[in-house]
This record gives sequence, structure tokens and C-alpha cells, in this order.
Amino acid sequence: MRECKKCHVQILDDTSICPLCSSVLETCGDESWHNGYPDVKAVSKKLSFVVRLYSFLAIIIEAAFVIINYLTFHGIWWSAISGIIILYFFVTLKYSLQRSNGYKTVILVQLIGAVLLVIATDNIIGYQGWSVNYVLPSAILLLDATIAILMVVNVSNWQSYMLMQILTVLLSGGCVLLWRFHIIGSPVLTLMALAISLCMLLGTLIFGERRAQTELKRRFHV
Repeated sequence: MRECKKCHVQILDDTSICPLCSSVLETCGDESWHNGYPDVKAVSKKLSFVVRLYSFLAIIIEAAFVIINYLTFHGIWWSAISGIIILYFFVTLKYSLQRSNGYKTVILVQLIGAVLLVIATDNIIGYQGWSVNYVLPSAILLLDATIAILMVVNVSNWQSYMLMQILTVLLSGGCVLLWRFHIIGSPVLTLMALAISLCMLLGTLIFGERRAQTELKRRFHV
């Protein structure tokens, strides 16, 4: 049996890393410990089976869609859209659920995946530009709103969301570059996303004072 000195729990399976804090476990001989952590491999095996089952069914379904689309083709490869959607849900299962990543990483991965899905759909059905003109900056605005809610809910640790704020500023700045290169035709939402992202970051830096400065030093070693 192995024990985590940091969490003060004993692990019943043969893993070498604590599933709670990822610390290296130490071997202990006390079998009378009653606060043991349950067998984490059982849950992992179930999730792994779900992912494999989904992959198997997804391949069969997508192959059927491709055949149907080919036999009934009328100018649009809609099977490509279904394939992208299936891939998106696979990433959700594999990356967001099976690997148990932090919720901030999950939010970013899900949002980026959804935007890429919409952009790909726009290109498949005949590019009209609505994906980059409206969906892309709207996703950044949604991320800004999510960050604001998380900062209010987790007010004791609000500074931990500064990295996400910086990311929204960089993404909205990238959208401005796309507008300057005429890839984005309607700049209203793009400029709004940039303005709100900058205001949120500046507000955090100004009102956060020392805690904000400490977080920046911790993240970027400056």
C-alpha cells in the first residue's frame, strides 16, 4: 500500500502518483488505515472503455455517412461536417473527461474546438465569412464573460485568471490583425472584443495591485 504524505491518504491500487495532488507516493506497511483512497484505476478503465466504444461506433457511423453522402451527393459534403462533430466529441471524451484536466484548460479546449468546428463548417458549405466575422469574436466575448463570472465566484483566488485574461487580449488582437488583412470584413464585434478584454485586464492590474503584480511575477518570472 502507498501513502501520500501531503494529502494524508493511502492509495489502494498500485499507482505511484497521488490522484489528488500528483505527488509521488511513499510505500507504507500500515494496512489498518481507514481513509484510503478508492481504486482510481477502476474509474480510469471505465472511461477508457467508453472512449474505445465511442471510437468504434464513430468510425462505423462516419463511414456510413460518407457512403450515403457520396451516393446522394448534391454539391455539399455534409459528411465532412458530421466527421468534424464526431471528432470534437472524441476530443471532449479523451482530453476533457478521461484525462481529468483542470476546468480552465477544459474551458479553453472546448471553446477553441467549437470555434474551429464552426469555421470548418463555414468552409465546407461554401465560405461566407460569418464564422470569422461573428463567431470568432463572439467566442472571445463569451470567454471574457466566463472569466468575469469565475472571478466573482472564486473571489478569494481571482488573480489565478489573469493568464486567461492575457490570452483573450492576444486572441482579440489576432482578430484585429485578421481584419487589417481583410480576412474579417465586419470589425464591430472584433473591436468590441478587444476593448472589453483590455478593460478587464487593465482593471485587474489597477485594482488588483500587489496580488496582480505577484501573480504576473509568478507566471512570467519578471
